[in-house]
Amino acid sequence: MNASRSAGNRGTVLIVDDDPAVLVLIQTILTAADYRVLLAAEREDAVRMATQKHLHIDLALLDVRMPGMSATALADEMLSLRPNVRVLFMSGLVDEEIIRIKMLDQYAGFLPKPFRSDGLLRAVRHALEAPAAAGWNAAESAGLAAAASGTAIQIA
Repeated sequence: MNASRSAGNRGTVLIVDDDPAVLVLIQTILTAADYRVLLAAEREDAVRMATQKHLHIDLALLDVRMPGMSATALADEMLSLRPNVRVLFMSGLVDEEIIRIKMLDQYAGFLPKPFRSDGLLRAVRHALEAPAAAGWNAAESAGLAAAASGTAIQIA
């Protein structure tokens, strides 16, 4: 999928998800909150954007479950190309892989699906405010996960 760009002053978020409805929904929420948004439906699109020096990316919001792709491998690749990018994972499934991701220090955190728009915005803001490659405080992650969950937006 091609990059979708919108003017925004709060930062640039690259959303990587294979579900077009999820991409559009998150784009709508973030754009309304004055974020610039780039969209990628697969790993290759995300990596291509990360290699383009003229594109500024502050945060990569990655779906954990995508066909033929390991989210942690993509996160590692993004960090190797752009060491200052923050990485926030999202998923509607909770299993051992997600629990492991939540505990890794080099990522900005985890956002459970479904989430409410205010939960998404809070998680994105928190990830962007954290130092690049900083550890994610487990208590903060749990607090954001509780605040993000809800029934307002069902995208799982």
